[in-house]
Amino acid sequence: MAKTFFYQAKNRTGQLLIGTILADSENAVANYIRGKGYFVTKIKVQQESLSLKTISDNLTKVTIKDLALLCRQFATMVDAGLSMLSCLNILIEQTYNAKLKAALGQVYKKVQEGNTLSSALNDHPNIFPSLMVSMVEAGELGGVLDNVLNRLAVHFEKEHKMNEKVKSALTYPVVVIGMAMIIVIFILTFILPTFTQMFASMNVQLPPATLALLAVSTFLQDYWPALFVLVIAVTYLLSILSKRPQTKLIIDQAVLKVPIFGMLRRKIAIARFSRTLGTLIRGGVPIISALDVVKKTTTNAGMIQALKAAQTSISEGLGLSTPLGASNIFTAMVVQMVAVGEETGELDKMLDKIADFYESDVDDVVGRLSSLLEPILIAVLGVIIGFMIIAIVLPMFDAVTSIGNM
Repeated sequence: MAKTFFYQAKNRTGQLLIGTILADSENAVANYIRGKGYFVTKIKVQQESLSLKTISDNLTKVTIKDLALLCRQFATMVDAGLSMLSCLNILIEQTYNAKLKAALGQVYKKVQEGNTLSSALNDHPNIFPSLMVSMVEAGELGGVLDNVLNRLAVHFEKEHKMNEKVKSALTYPVVVIGMAMIIVIFILTFILPTFTQMFASMNVQLPPATLALLAVSTFLQDYWPALFVLVIAVTYLLSILSKRPQTKLIIDQAVLKVPIFGMLRRKIAIARFSRTLGTLIRGGVPIISALDVVKKTTTNAGMIQALKAAQTSISEGLGLSTPLGASNIFTAMVVQMVAVGEETGELDKMLDKIADFYESDVDDVVGRLSSLLEPILIAVLGVIIGFMIIAIVLPMFDAVTSIGNM
């Protein structure tokens, strides 16, 4: 089992090298240091301690942005003529993400033992996606690894850009809705009960709005443990059901029919499908294998079903456009452009154009959605808060009025 080793070394000029590396033994670490032209002065196993840094490193994820930067740097070094081991060594030193650094250390060791880069990357499916593994394998076979890595960098950069725009657009409404729910629950469970005795002492008939608000407040106070358990149980049940293929297909199809958000989700799925498949085909990956990779990168069950049908169609000598058109996922424009790409032998270019179009369309939809959601959320929150204020103030107003009439 690999361990983390701390090492110190010096070269002939006395320059000191200090660092850590993931390896199976001290001999492996010593060979690594000697390979860099240094003399070993100290090697010891680094004891793992449960610290904030350790916890933070374990929780750290390898993002698309990390992969884009990795591919860009890797391509530059390969193009400059550096050996594979030298490239990996530099990447290990320059990478700040703890998980990615550890994975690259394992990749370095595998390549040093004579394995191909693609097979070494394939040992870490949770860090290096199948798209990257397939592209690197095609690049190694064709001797164009630098070009493939550049294409991967572009692909990951565009994917990251689209993800960030969608996240930024949805962050505002999610935060506002979450804060509104917290405020409403706080008022109902802590503020409103203080008015209950006062309302009882007024000897006035409470308006329906006040009675309804008091009923909700009482219900939350009396049954909040049961509600909490119910929410957890329903969430768990939905997570279990969503893992079943048939249920997931129904859910995904229903989500695509949701106004605005369903359309946005469909466009994002089409953009990712087109970008990924176009990148793979241009990288020299056979189309059936490429569709296998695309299936792994999509979460929509309907699209996965359509891609399986496409693989069957292609293996039988038919085209890609027909099964895509038979699904309810892909638009007529996509189907027509794919058909033209197949007829002209430029499917990868057509897929890139589809991806560019839908990524631009997603940007427009996200922009309009952000502008539309803000006033709607403000209006909804205004109605809710206004209703609660009126429900609390009305009994007081009625009491004052009855006292004045006396």
